[in-house]
Amino acid sequence: MKESKFVEDNELTFYINQSISELHDMLVQSYGSDYYVKDITFQSVAGQKSYDLDTIIVDQDFYKLRALDAALNGDEFTTLKKFNFNERNRFQNAGSWNQIGINNVRYRLVGSNLRFSPAPDQNTEIQVWYIPRATTLVNDADTYNDFNGWIEYVIVDCAIKMLNKEESDVTILFNEKQLLKRRIEEVSQNRDVENSESIQDVTLENDSHFYGRSNS
Repeated sequence: MKESKFVEDNELTFYINQSISELHDMLVQSYGSDYYVKDITFQSVAGQKSYDLDTIIVDQDFYKLRALDAALNGDEFTTLKKFNFNERNRFQNAGSWNQIGINNVRYRLVGSNLRFSPAPDQNTEIQVWYIPRATTLVNDADTYNDFNGWIEYVIVDCAIKMLNKEESDVTILFNEKQLLKRRIEEVSQNRDVENSESIQDVTLENDSHFYGRSNS
């Protein structure tokens, strides 16, 4: 379709961004290999339960929350746990934001807000680990951070969208897309090839902070 106006430039840009989002979701949702994780810190305000994520995250690219930590003193952080929605009132008077009471502090995403229970009783540094939204390309000079040629998935998927518009046969490209998808699924799961993930033991989240952790 080179030089053709059947698919306009802005329409092709839309196709590209949709295909990038599809690849982004494949890596984020299915395999959780932390390909896109970012972190920011902010200060809680004593007595304030709810915090707008668009205000906290200056890039305004929040997609999914990965983890949340709170600093007890200095740069020593402890992992915060999420409360179930039906337990939203259970922890409101459960403890203080200090070394003794921090295990009773809970959080939850509510709409576009991060909500704590109980409310902070002091100004505390909070570290937010999150997965950003997929890259959105706008101008011809914009670039995508590719992983080992996986951008071919985006190219093939866009070609399928273009051929679908003119109601042409996409069988060959569809088969190629499936092969690319299988390749990405097989190699993307373990980004750290030296050490595989262990089974998560939630009882050890903060033991290393308070007691130290052995390899047993």
